[in-house]
Amino acid sequence: MNSTQRQIAVIGGGLSGICSAYFLAARGYEVAVIERRAHVAEEATFGDSGLLAPGAAMPLTLPGAMATFACRFQDEPRVLLAPGTDFGRRRWMRATRQAQHHDFAGNKLRLTRLSAYGQSLTLQLQAHHNLDHENGQGVFHLFRQPAEAARMAQLEEAAGQCEFKHQALDAAGIRTLEPAFSSEAKLSGALYYPEDMAGNCVLFAKQMRNAAQELGVSFHFDSTVTSINAEFGGRLTLHVSSPHLASQMRVDAVVVAAGMSSAELLRPLDTDLPLLALQSYSALVPVKNPDDAPSMALHDDSYKVSMTRLGSRIRISGLLGFVPQSQTLPPKALRNLLKIAGDYYPNAANYNQAHFWSNTMALLPHGLPVVGPTRQGNVFVNVGHGATGWAASVGSARLLCDMISGDDCEIPVEGLLPRDVLG
Repeated sequence: MNSTQRQIAVIGGGLSGICSAYFLAARGYEVAVIERRAHVAEEATFGDSGLLAPGAAMPLTLPGAMATFACRFQDEPRVLLAPGTDFGRRRWMRATRQAQHHDFAGNKLRLTRLSAYGQSLTLQLQAHHNLDHENGQGVFHLFRQPAEAARMAQLEEAAGQCEFKHQALDAAGIRTLEPAFSSEAKLSGALYYPEDMAGNCVLFAKQMRNAAQELGVSFHFDSTVTSINAEFGGRLTLHVSSPHLASQMRVDAVVVAAGMSSAELLRPLDTDLPLLALQSYSALVPVKNPDDAPSMALHDDSYKVSMTRLGSRIRISGLLGFVPQSQTLPPKALRNLLKIAGDYYPNAANYNQAHFWSNTMALLPHGLPVVGPTRQGNVFVNVGHGATGWAASVGSARLLCDMISGDDCEIPVEGLLPRDVLG
């Protein structure tokens, strides 16, 4: 253990914050989690797709600039765009396309390796704590557009380097494994990952909160950290707005895992992460015909939408929205989620009984999480996991714990550190 950083505050009660707190407490640190909402897993984690899927894990990819612009005028857009010109968003999307063009293969390998590590840790935690789960085996990664299917060779190469089982399929091949899959579905290609999984990420997060509390982690809800200040001597002062905490909290180290709020907290500390707030949309529908419902999960690469079976329900999650957060969900988003589900499993569910919601995610242009020490050495960050980030969140939390403890990380961290993003 790093003896100079015994008291650690974790800002953010999503999955990455909870697991960071758990692993640190397991090493003997005194850990407090500060969460602005009333419960854990109420923001980005609540919108997680439920994929525990290293093979299907993908760095963010976007359509070309003209195709993205055209989405504004389409009834079934692949991304949602707010009207008007937002130069910051435009720069961010340009950086995403550059990463997609120049670094896709390397970033895919990094994310697959991190997610495989996180999947293994998740299964260990579920077994060790005898956690309830709704895990299902097997994930299809589907490509509607030829340009997307052209990346399949790079995806297969990453799977091969990570020794991950996979199989290239067409629609007929999918139906052989998943008879409920629609014979009308039009695809340019698909990859099947038999060892990828899907389950209930929110349930896992809540159970890990209980496991962390058993190790002594304290959770403080309805509490917002407004700033982090470095003191002479190395300690940190957190300024907190809370009905039950003191206005200042002094700690040895801080882990910032607070979604978009992370950028505001870190900017005064010379760590200006290029995070962008994106909306993700979800629907939960009851199964109507069990024989026509999927037994395995899928991820539609074109629309960034995932479908996972949770017993008698089907969860449909994804579809990126470059739009402000709103209490009113965009009708196009709701139609798209149901359209995509209906394309693949038209008779599976009572889609007219869907329950919808949206969540805000903080993403970086390269589509990878960022984890590790900032330029303020005892301030650490763990953010940017995205809508399919369950496995990556668990893996990055363990890596962070190793970094804080001064131990060697079990997988390479190059490309995931704050310095790799900041330059």
